[in-house]
Amino acid sequence: MEIRTLDVADLPACSDLAESRSWPREPPKWRLLHDVGQVFGVDAPGGGLAAAAAVVSFGTVASISMVLVAPRFERRGLGRAITAQALAAAGDRVVWLHASTSGRPLYESMGFVLDGGCQGHVGRFADDGGPGASPGSLSSVAPLDLRAHGVDRRPLLERLGTPYVVEGGFAFGVDIGHVTVIGPVVAETEDAAKALVRGVARSVSGEVRVDPDDRFPSFTTWLRERGLVPGPPAPRLVLDGRPIPGDPSLRFAPFTRAM
Repeated sequence: MEIRTLDVADLPACSDLAESRSWPREPPKWRLLHDVGQVFGVDAPGGGLAAAAAVVSFGTVASISMVLVAPRFERRGLGRAITAQALAAAGDRVVWLHASTSGRPLYESMGFVLDGGCQGHVGRFADDGGPGASPGSLSSVAPLDLRAHGVDRRPLLERLGTPYVVEGGFAFGVDIGHVTVIGPVVAETEDAAKALVRGVARSVSGEVRVDPDDRFPSFTTWLRERGLVPGPPAPRLVLDGRPIPGDPSLRFAPFTRAM
């Protein structure tokens, strides 16, 4: 089966593929991945997609995500092939991804090495009345994001809307179709990270999602105390174990596990 680069017209089929794997339909996230990166796919005989994957590159770093194979096309090497396509598109960049339990053995067989991880937490935020962040400007947060990630990610930040800011931190709240993602959460202190979550959560209705990094166990505990329910762990893997640039002490949570 041939791997091709998908375009906007293919994105509904990406959501269909995700749904076939019991993943949520997230049209805004697929569109964002298309806008700032590349989405690859394999057409299924008779229509739809047999497999898909996305790669997003910023400077010297690239992330791979949404590696999906339709259940009826499993065990044909499509997951390996489409991941290899994404790696080829990434070139010589430092490549990382968040793996599922089932996907991790494949990635490790391709040279990926464990480098921490995060865990999705979803629910209605139970406000504790603490200080919260306020809307700010993109220009004020870009330098801190550069410190945190080591690369210029303004093409992504510009698409996430209005940032919420505090002294030494920022976060976005983005509706991805079924929940509002609070991320990235970039902060110099845990108190700042909590204020960012409060600020975004107070501005939206319905459930929110935060994927706290494993480096911050007390922040993770606080999120659970605020009513957010943990999902499966998502180990972060880096190709050949290369160091990810930037300052990890600032990266409290990614913008989803895809970027």
